[in-house]
Amino acid sequence: MHRQLLCTALLLCLPHVSPAANCSVTSVGFTPLMDLGTGTYHGYEGGLYPGGGNARPPSHDAAGRALAAAIAPIDGKIVFISIGMSNTTQEFRTFVPLAMNYAGRNPQLLVVDCAEGGQDAAIVANPNSAYWGDVMARLATAGATPAQVQVAWVKEAVARPTLTFPDDALQLESYLRAIVMNLKDKFPNIVIAFISSRIYAGYATGVSDLNPEPYAYQSGFAVKWLVARQIAGTDPGLNYDPGRGAVESPWLAWGPYLWADGLVPRSDGLIWQCSDLNTDGTHPSAQGQAKVANMLLEFCTTDATATPWFLAQPTAAFPTATLGSRLRVWPNPMRDWTSIQWDPGTRTAGVSGAPRVAIYDPAGRLVRVLDSSASDAGVVEWDRTDAGGRRVGQGVYWVRARSGESKKLTVIR
Repeated sequence: MHRQLLCTALLLCLPHVSPAANCSVTSVGFTPLMDLGTGTYHGYEGGLYPGGGNARPPSHDAAGRALAAAIAPIDGKIVFISIGMSNTTQEFRTFVPLAMNYAGRNPQLLVVDCAEGGQDAAIVANPNSAYWGDVMARLATAGATPAQVQVAWVKEAVARPTLTFPDDALQLESYLRAIVMNLKDKFPNIVIAFISSRIYAGYATGVSDLNPEPYAYQSGFAVKWLVARQIAGTDPGLNYDPGRGAVESPWLAWGPYLWADGLVPRSDGLIWQCSDLNTDGTHPSAQGQAKVANMLLEFCTTDATATPWFLAQPTAAFPTATLGSRLRVWPNPMRDWTSIQWDPGTRTAGVSGAPRVAIYDPAGRLVRVLDSSASDAGVVEWDRTDAGGRRVGQGVYWVRARSGESKKLTVIR
């Protein structure tokens, strides 16, 4: 009897353990939005942006680039926050140290996780919910104010959805619209919000009713439709341009698109293994959190609407010459090597000999001089090492030729 009571007491003290993920569901047969293109899902076109494409329309992209370039510290800080529920906070918590320890990070950038477990889209859409008080408290703890927030990453879902497609995606789109309007209301200086949809949830089949498939996949349509609505310019509640009236929303665009069909590689090779998910098949494991965090880091260090405020920019002591087509760097971003090409006939007046090509760090310090004199074709490669043969860290660097031309080069993992 005593042993039975003891066992009962121990069971009551143990945390709830979800059933093991259903690792047999390695595919649900859906095509990722970025690979669907002009194809359709239940009659609705794929692609991340209108027309089935994955690139931002030129005018929307230009607006985002201009806004990103204009972001400047407010009282010494540029604050980048997350908004969302449990998956979002788990992923962004992993991203924060990656971002804050990133060698090329803008030293005035502060990254703060403001997502919180249990706060689904319906809750966050309510401007009076207690969630927003928690957000303000987290900012204060981090030493930031609402006025310093200029960029957000939003990743939300409806907890335990029951509607059928497209109604489930339309419902989430409506909540996301309210959320981005809340952002502008709570953070008057916010400029940009990147939105992502959920990761693969096929392993939750028969295990959890918390956003299993097809809802995780279909959440991508909610993001696509919301961004398309802003691009169309027909919804005053999504206006980000003061030239068109009252600003009610930040500029919106896709953040990293995270969904892939289990073990079926999407076009860029992304897959989701069962080990990337927790026991409920819905929440990411530490391995899955790291996968999302690294995708977010790569986005912030390569996307033209993120690099101006995320990355350290050269100081005034290092001039950033206007680039012409004569100086080309590819691949850029680079991992292990890049090829630098220039016009061999280009010379600066009064400078003799072949043009010297040099690599500088964001502060304008010389990293490496590349021997370009042996190249008649005007091509030289850089293997990511400094003058001492040491491999340099990830971040922003500058390629400069003696002609005076220079080009930004991003080094990633």
